Amino acid sequence: MIPRDNLCLNVGCWTDVAEEWINVDASVYVKISKIPMVGSLILSTLKAPRFPPSIYCGDVVKGLNIKQNSCQLIFVSHVLEHLSLTDFYLALKNLYSYLRKDGIIRIIVPDLESYINDYLKQKSNPNTTTQAAYKLMKNSYLGYQPSRRTLYHRWREILANSRHQWMWDEASLTAALREQGFKNIKKHEYGHWSDPRFQLVEKKERHYQAICLEATK
Repeated sequence: MIPRDNLCLNVGCWTDVAEEWINVDASVYVKISKIPMVGSLILSTLKAPRFPPSIYCGDVVKGLNIKQNSCQLIFVSHVLEHLSLTDFYLALKNLYSYLRKDGIIRIIVPDLESYINDYLKQKSNPNTTTQAAYKLMKNSYLGYQPSRRTLYHRWREILANSRHQWMWDEASLTAALREQGFKNIKKHEYGHWSDPRFQLVEKKERHYQAICLEATK
């Protein structure tokens, strides 16, 4: 159990960490990085990035070692779209429990509406219509191109975990947050933070074709 109160929690941090935040990621690569002596060697062999030692291994669906009502800020960027719908709601329930009263959660996910609008635009153009569906599946990470015929290929897919399991638009994500009990739900752009500490963990490129919502408990 992480005993501190008034935490700033960065969920699914990957390599984007900040000293003032509790940085957590569930990636298999992060778990490998924690293996004494050989973790770095394995990651190098897999051509995976190096992870700061301050990252905690943790799965927000299963639950983190975080006290309830202990987080002042929670940042979740490009994580929730990688969860099935059932696991999404489990994760959202856990995140709500970690947030203290009047704490702020900031969520960034790919914008399904933006990808659909691109598809419709390309579909209506005779020069791009034949590639419209391909680009939608590829760019939205809803499709998967490599082979899945062997155990090796399936294992590589599991390690990558890049596919999107369930995507959201502003209306559906807002409704899901409201259903869980979050309030004061508002859309935000990069550089518009209710608390300036969010800028320590947020990257501008994560806003491309994405939705950013903030809410309070």
